[in-house]
Amino acid sequence: MKSKISYTTLGKILIVLSSLGLIFSIAGIILSWVIKPGFQRGLSGISESIEDTLTNTDQGLIVLDSALDNVNANLDIIISTFDNLDGTLNDISSSMESSAVLVGDDLRQTLIETQVALSSAATSAELIDRTLSIIAAIPFLGAKYQPEVPLHTSLDSVASSMNDIPESLETMGISLSDTSEGLILLNDNLSELSNDMSKFETDLEDAQDILGEYRRIIEDTENQVRTFNKDLPRNLILVNLFITGILFSLGIAQFITLFQGIAFIEGEKRVVNLADISRE
Repeated sequence: MKSKISYTTLGKILIVLSSLGLIFSIAGIILSWVIKPGFQRGLSGISESIEDTLTNTDQGLIVLDSALDNVNANLDIIISTFDNLDGTLNDISSSMESSAVLVGDDLRQTLIETQVALSSAATSAELIDRTLSIIAAIPFLGAKYQPEVPLHTSLDSVASSMNDIPESLETMGISLSDTSEGLILLNDNLSELSNDMSKFETDLEDAQDILGEYRRIIEDTENQVRTFNKDLPRNLILVNLFITGILFSLGIAQFITLFQGIAFIEGEKRVVNLADISRE
């Protein structure tokens, strides 16, 4: 009786488990094909959103690259202007340095020499003026010499009026020399700034290369997303067929388990019947 209960119970357990397995397999097959359209729409929506995001990102990179192009063009203009200004300032500095030497040294020295010459001439003119005055004082000669302003006075006046000019020329020469040095310093600063801008321009070009690499990566990713979206229906069908095959195989295995459980129960009945016949 203990063996009869054991085989019957085992058979029932196998039947219940196989029935549950069959239900799971059939439900899994049906469910996989039922949810396929919605799952496909969801994946398509996600891939389209990713593609739109990549497209917008690429458009932003295009705008940024265009802005960098404009910055580079402006830097080229600024650097070219600085280079031209460099030559101009060098020329101006050289001219001012030459002018400083001319005004502060040569012209000043010439003016001093002129002033000395005028003073000497005034001394000589005073002697001549006295001589002429003496000659004019002789009655029988009839000479007249009464200038409104004696020549030596005029020459002294001219020489005196030039007293401040050499100092002014020296001051002007110093100013021109300082200005020339200032222009040289300004030119050096502009050259340094131009070099810094050239380095900045190189950095911008490197940044544009990186942007180009990003754009290529985005383009490759967009192509992959488009390919994924295009192949999605076929791939989902293949996945569903694979799942269906696995569940179908599982269902076949459940039929075997079901038949085994039925065999256990039927076998117990035959054993019991033979025992009854033997007793009779």
